[in-house]
Amino acid sequence: MRASGVLESYSAMMVLGLVIGLVTGGLPAYTKEVSMASLAILMTLSLSTVRIGDARGREHVDHSLKALIINYGFLTALILLIGAFFEDEYWWGWVLMAAAPSAISVVPFTTILGGKTSKALFSTSVNYLAALVLMPVITLLLIGSAVSSTSLVTSILLLIVLPMAASRAVMRLRLSRPLNTSLTNICFAVLIFAVTGANRDAFVGEPMLVVAISAACVLRTFGTGLGTEWLTRRLRMPKEERITYVLFASYKNLGLTATLAIALFEPLVAVPATICIVFEVVWVIFLLRYYPRVPP
Repeated sequence: MRASGVLESYSAMMVLGLVIGLVTGGLPAYTKEVSMASLAILMTLSLSTVRIGDARGREHVDHSLKALIINYGFLTALILLIGAFFEDEYWWGWVLMAAAPSAISVVPFTTILGGKTSKALFSTSVNYLAALVLMPVITLLLIGSAVSSTSLVTSILLLIVLPMAASRAVMRLRLSRPLNTSLTNICFAVLIFAVTGANRDAFVGEPMLVVAISAACVLRTFGTGLGTEWLTRRLRMPKEERITYVLFASYKNLGLTATLAIALFEPLVAVPATICIVFEVVWVIFLLRYYPRVPP
C-alpha cells in the first residue's frame, strides 16, 4: 500500500498508533498535552465538513431528535449499565463515554455506506449542541465528587466549542477530501499513540481486565448496532434511513472520551475508550461488507 493510501486509511492509522504506543510507551510526561492538542485539531478538521445549511426541512429535525434519543438515551443508558460492573477508575471512564456525543465519523461513514448524508450532518450538529449541556450534567451527577466542574467546562470549551468555531475558518480553506482525511487520520493516530502508551501496563499486565472490557465493547458496539438494524428493518425502513440510526446507536466520540479521561483524572480512566476504539474500527469494516458499497 502506498504511503498516501496508509494515511487515508482510518483503520491502518489507528492500528499504527496503537502498535507504536504499546511498543514505545508513548510520551508519559506529555500525555495530556499531546492528547488534547491532537483531539482539538482532529475535531476542527472533522467539523469542517459539517454544513448546517445543507440540511433543511422538517424531516431533518425529526431525524435529529430520533438520533439524539438513540445516542444520548439508549446508547448512553447501556454504557452506564455496563460501566456499573467495573471498579471506580474504569467506571469513571464508562461515564465519560456515556456523556460524550456521537462520533464525528458518523458523517463520512454515512456517506460511504450509502445513507442520507444531509441528515447525518444535521443530526451530528444537534448532538454536539446538546452535548454542551448533557456532558457536564451527566458527568457531574454521576462522578461529581471526583471531577472539577471548572476543569470539565474548560475541557469542553477547548475540545468542542473552540473546534466548532475554528472549523468555520478551516472550511473556507477548501481542503481536498484526501488531504482532510489524511490530516484527520494522523491526528487520530497521534491520539491513540499517546493514550495507548500511557496505559501500556494495563494492556500488558491485566489481560483478564482487557478481556472483560473487550466483551463489554462488543456488546456496546456490535450489540447495539445489530439490534438497531434488526428493529429498523422490521419497521420496513429503507437502507439509507437505517444506516444513520445504526451508526448513532453504536458510535460515541471515543477520542474525546479518552482525552477528557486523561485531562480530568488519570490515564487509567481512558482504558475503556481506548479498547472500544479497536472494536469501532472492526465494526465499520463489518458494515462495509454488510451493506452494499456505494458506486464510485
